Amino acid sequence: LLPASAVALTPLTLRLAVSTSNLNSYTMSKYDIEKRRYIDAVKNAYGSYVERGGDGNEVLKLRGETLGYTESFFRACNMVSMLTDYAEETEEEAKTTNNDDKQIQLQLQSIQKLFVAFCGSGCPLRIDGDKHLPKEGDVVVDLGCGAGHDSILAGGMVGLTGRVFGVDFTQAMLDQSQQNVDIYTKETMFAPFTFCRGSIDDPSELLTSHGNVGLKEGIANVVISNGVFNLCTNKSLAFQSAFDLLKPGGKFLLNDVCVVEENPAVTISCTIGDEATS
Repeated sequence: LLPASAVALTPLTLRLAVSTSNLNSYTMSKYDIEKRRYIDAVKNAYGSYVERGGDGNEVLKLRGETLGYTESFFRACNMVSMLTDYAEETEEEAKTTNNDDKQIQLQLQSIQKLFVAFCGSGCPLRIDGDKHLPKEGDVVVDLGCGAGHDSILAGGMVGLTGRVFGVDFTQAMLDQSQQNVDIYTKETMFAPFTFCRGSIDDPSELLTSHGNVGLKEGIANVVISNGVFNLCTNKSLAFQSAFDLLKPGGKFLLNDVCVVEENPAVTISCTIGDEATS
C-alpha cells in the first residue's frame, strides 16, 4: 500500500527562482518534486516501521504457510537443524527425541523474529513449484531486500561457494539486514552477504556505484524481489535493473502486489507453487 502522503505524479513543469550567490535560476519539473516527496515518504514509512520493531512476525504466525515460509522450507535453507529421524527408539533415545523437538520449536520461534520487519508478500524463491530455487554456488541479488529475510534464506541455499547481495534505499532496513545476518548465519553453511544502499529503479546509478563490492552488470544467476516493485516510481527501469544484473540464462523471481480493474467474469487463483491462472 502506498503511504497516505504519496501524491499523484504529473509531468508538468514548474519554474522556480533560486536565490544563490550568483543569482542563478533553474527549472525543476513538478514531476521531479512530487517524485522526491513520494520517495521520501516511502523511506520514512519503512524506516520508522523497522525502527519501532515492526509486526511482520505476527504475519508469519498467521499466514506463513500460505506465503510459502514453512518449516520444511526453512530446513531446505539450513535455518533449522536437520536432526536424525529415529525409526526405533529406546527410552533414553525417546528423551533425546523430545529434546530435539523442543530444540526445533525454539529454532522456529527464533526464526519468527527474523520476520519482525517483514512487509512483503509471498516468498519469491518458491515461485512455480520450487522449480527455480537457487543452487549451491549461485549468486543471488535481492532487490528491495528490506530486513533481509529472503536474502538470508537464499544464502542458506547457495552456501559458502555462493554469494548474496541485498539492495534497499532505506538505511534502517539495511542496518536490520546486517543485524539479522549476524544473528542467523553463524553456521558455516551460509553464503557471504553484501548489502548496498541504492534505488532499484535507477539502473545506471545502481550498476556503477557498487562495483567496489562486486555488484555489477551480469553478476547474478538469480534476482529476487518481494513486494517492492509496486512502490517504484519507474517500474520499467526497475525491471531493467533486474535484467541488467542477470547473467545470460539467469532468472528473475518476482512476487508483488498490483491493482487491476475488477472484472466479475474473470477468476484469478494463485497459491504457493502455482502460476496465476484465469
